Amino acid sequence: MRMYFSAPVLCALFALHGVAGATPATTLQELIGSKLGVSRYQGADVVLNEAGTSRQYLVYARDRKWCGATGGCTLFILTNSGNDWRILSRMMLVQLPVHLLPHLSQGWHDLVISYSGRLPDGHPALVSSRMRFNGVKYPSNPSVPPAEPMTHLEGLSILVPGSPIQTSTSH
Repeated sequence: MRMYFSAPVLCALFALHGVAGATPATTLQELIGSKLGVSRYQGADVVLNEAGTSRQYLVYARDRKWCGATGGCTLFILTNSGNDWRILSRMMLVQLPVHLLPHLSQGWHDLVISYSGRLPDGHPALVSSRMRFNGVKYPSNPSVPPAEPMTHLEGLSILVPGSPIQTSTSH
């Protein structure tokens, strides 16, 4: 027995098959608001990989649950593939500014991350570390290895204390 379908019915069947077989892409705002639960943040759109094959977005979370007593907050590095966003790395203790270095590790730019620490003489200060991409992610803590202490800030500022605070409504 042969079955014949009209063009509108065939279009509907193909559309349903595509919807049923595919998982919806996660948008940047969905990832920040719903999945991370971040409602206040400072962000920067960057390309960290040398090939430029994907886009990254830095989210410096300003919500109380993502910030510690020292004032350091969590920095999320999000990356996209096609239309789907995911978490590449999460760093804690971060203080602004964040700098991008021209040096590459595993094809990705090194970052300079600042945090509240101590100088060699024991005095508290804002100190900085170089964070190198290891082929999978960036280190999570700028105060311990594999983070590398730096004596001065260098590179391009990509997130600074005066960056506008943005809000996410879907959390």
